[in-house]
Amino acid sequence: MSKGSMIIVLGVLIAFVPFTGFPDSFKTTLAIVFGLAIAALGFLVRQERLWLLRSLRGEHATDGYAENNPRRSALID
Repeated sequence: MSKGSMIIVLGVLIAFVPFTGFPDSFKTTLAIVFGLAIAALGFLVRQERLWLLRSLRGEHATDGYAENNPRRSALID
């Protein structure tokens, strides 16, 4: 199941929680858990979208890693 469809399902579940016959404390717990899950999935979807946009613009193509030379930094100090 994709993240988008999971967000939809959790949203529908949150909408029906008040109409269940569960005690109020259990309803509150369900609402908090479902809400946190929606927030986490929304954050992940946003991060994936930002990563995709950056890669399409070519920003990740120039990422590189340069290791510091310990001898050179010792000579400079």
